[in-house]
Amino acid sequence: MEPVHTIASAPGVQQTTAARVEPPPVVQAVPTELSAPKTVTASNTAGAARNDTQSSQSDYQQSVVIDPATREVIYRVVDVRSRQVVRQIPDEALLRMRAYARALEAGKSTNEALSQADLQA
Repeated sequence: MEPVHTIASAPGVQQTTAARVEPPPVVQAVPTELSAPKTVTASNTAGAARNDTQSSQSDYQQSVVIDPATREVIYRVVDVRSRQVVRQIPDEALLRMRAYARALEAGKSTNEALSQADLQA
C-alpha cells in the first residue's frame, strides 16, 4: 500500500491549556495521632494538567492510504521513532474480516478465504 496523501498539522493553530484551579485552604485541620513524617499534606507543587493525547506533533506522522486491492481509505497514525502504527481506522481486524467475507461471497472455500484474509487456517 502506497501513501496517497500525508496530512500535516496546521502551523497557525495554537493549543490552549486549562487554568489550574488552586485548592481551597483547609479551614479546620483534623487532629491526628501520627508523627509528622507519616502524615500527608496537600501540595501546590503539581504541574499543570494536560489533556493532549499526543506528546508532540513531531512524534507522530498521519497518513491516508488507499488499499489497491479493495480501494478502501485507511487513516494511520505512525510513531516516527519506532515506525509502528499507533492508530489505524478502520482497524486491521475489520479489514481482514471484510476480506474474508468478500472471499466467501466470491465462492472460495473456507481455507482459501482464510489465506486471502491473511489469517491462520
